[in-house]
Amino acid sequence: MIEKTYLFAVIKIVEGASNADYGKVMAYAQQLCEQLEADGEREGAKRIKQILGRGKVTKMGLAKTANGQASFALPVDPDSRLTTADEERLVPGDVELFVSPEIEQQVRRFIAYFRAADRLVARGVGLSPSMLIFGPPGCGKTQLARYIAAELELPLITARMDGLISSYLGSTAKNLRLLFEHAMSRPCVLFLDEFDALGKMRDDSKELGELKRVVISLLQNIDAMGKDHVLLAATNHEHLLDPAIWRRFAYNIPLSEPDQRAREQMVRRFFGPFASEVLVEPVVALSEGLTGAQIRQIAEDCIREAVLEDRETVPFTEAVAAVLSAGRGGAESANSRDEMIRSLRKKSPKTFTQTRLAELFGISQSQVSKLLKEA
Repeated sequence: MIEKTYLFAVIKIVEGASNADYGKVMAYAQQLCEQLEADGEREGAKRIKQILGRGKVTKMGLAKTANGQASFALPVDPDSRLTTADEERLVPGDVELFVSPEIEQQVRRFIAYFRAADRLVARGVGLSPSMLIFGPPGCGKTQLARYIAAELELPLITARMDGLISSYLGSTAKNLRLLFEHAMSRPCVLFLDEFDALGKMRDDSKELGELKRVVISLLQNIDAMGKDHVLLAATNHEHLLDPAIWRRFAYNIPLSEPDQRAREQMVRRFFGPFASEVLVEPVVALSEGLTGAQIRQIAEDCIREAVLEDRETVPFTEAVAAVLSAGRGGAESANSRDEMIRSLRKKSPKTFTQTRLAELFGISQSQVSKLLKEA
């Protein structure tokens, strides 16, 4: 009797064989080998590899990567010859997640859901591992997709809009079909970034008929993809999406600017050994409203300056100045000590008391009091 933990891969192998899709057979047979080896069933994995080595799969000319995994040619736009997707291979721990506890819980549930595929299939329960991620630029949508792929230990296939969208009539729909067929032929996570470029509302009078046909093609491809492949999509403009799009995704994840907990994690992670304890608190307080991408950029800019000046840490005043500048959209840096004191006090009066501000900036409490009264 086949162990339930291998049932999903076995079903996909049979499915590929019944359709003479030897690439699919190869991909899922390899996944089965990896599962067997992870469970200590090395002899079984070895026998499967021997069978594959003698069979029709080898005639397909599938290349192998340095670690012995099958390498599949990514689809290409026939007119421009540009690839319509990029592939990235990640492992658990490669990507960190900085989100609220509520979002983290949903993401972990999604991952657990797909990991239970074998048990769900064995019980006759259908799968629908699809997620639509939306929110402002820089809030971590792409990082979330990378995190999910890493945790599932599946290749991340990210659609390239410059190769996918064609100026030739009907070519975009064809490219979409080829991309989805590629994703269905192997274990992977298909990620459609900038999703609104494909899924705009069909009642938008400003859009051409060709783009409306693309939406129909997109919906058809999502439906044809089935319920056992991981599909992720991300957009900065969820209000532009066609209403029919939302029904195709089992999980809808809204991302926004990081909360205080996430900002503290980011500051500690991005500044690393260059951050002293005295730096963390002010930067976390003043970075409210900034995105994770902005906080990362602030840290990288500060660290670069510290390295060039042969310093082991970033002075907290420089970090504060950089945060204040970013909050103004890149305006002139706030190098004034007085301005920093007033900004911290305004942002969090309970945290940045006059005593605390005096300690941070090495001045007397009476000086702080005078500065605040002059504001």
